[in-house]
Amino acid sequence: MKKLLFFVAILTATSAVAQNGKAMKADSIIHVWETVDKDGKMQILKNETGYYGKMIYGKDLLEADGKTYKKDVNNPDPALRSRLLKNYVLVSGLVYKDGKWVDGKIYDYSSGSSYDVNLEIKDGVLHMRAFKGTPMFGKTIKWTLLE
Repeated sequence: MKKLLFFVAILTATSAVAQNGKAMKADSIIHVWETVDKDGKMQILKNETGYYGKMIYGKDLLEADGKTYKKDVNNPDPALRSRLLKNYVLVSGLVYKDGKWVDGKIYDYSSGSSYDVNLEIKDGVLHMRAFKGTPMFGKTIKWTLLE
């Protein structure tokens, strides 16, 4: 009986360590990332439903004066068209699965459209694949770790 209890305890401990390792891997995306062109910065965060990214800087988000943030004039929701693009949510709804963050949405403020998006870290570079329907016909944006 003691051997059985010991075996169950070892299995439980091993499972807890594996789950903790998976959570740590999933959270490895939580950082500030910068586009490879250095013209945008995004912070990836986690909430109760998964992961999301908010833009904390983007040269195209500013008016000609370089200080004032543009408004979200193309948003499909008329109530949101007067909001500033400062700290807007670029990516939402990401869940961690098999080493990738998938099933998310990315918002293109310039058109007011949303697209499907998956993220993956390869060799320290964040690859953001935006697409409609199938990833094969999408576009990849690369981000480097800032913090």
